Amino acid sequence: MNQQLSPAELALLSTPIAMPPPLPTMTRKEKLLRFAQVVRSVPANFVIFHELEYQPQHVLDTYHHSGSAFAAAGRDPVLQQAGLKSDPHLGNVTVGAAQRFFELSKSDLHEFSCDCGGVIGNEEMARRIESIAARN
Repeated sequence: MNQQLSPAELALLSTPIAMPPPLPTMTRKEKLLRFAQVVRSVPANFVIFHELEYQPQHVLDTYHHSGSAFAAAGRDPVLQQAGLKSDPHLGNVTVGAAQRFFELSKSDLHEFSCDCGGVIGNEEMARRIESIAARN
């Protein structure tokens, strides 16, 4: 059975709904440059991973470490607001989540966060991230 709406109900339907403002959109380059800033701002060297370029995606989706550059990026409010999220079960940003958020290839991951070239300092890591951003 259909009923006619009252004038009050019609008025309610015509009232615009306030929507929250959209999140600011960051380009890939902006995200990477912010990531490089975050990396530079941390005094202690980050943990780097082993043979990232050879790992299947499902493994990258589970790799994480609280001392990694990805974890530091996940704590940054600007990158959080842009959409970088920690895995709720792991408590950190996984390599796979960071890879998707920053739009990185396995080769890109290897370039700045893999241990095959030995330990690198944060300044060098930031420069490598900036180099990836410049290729945009």
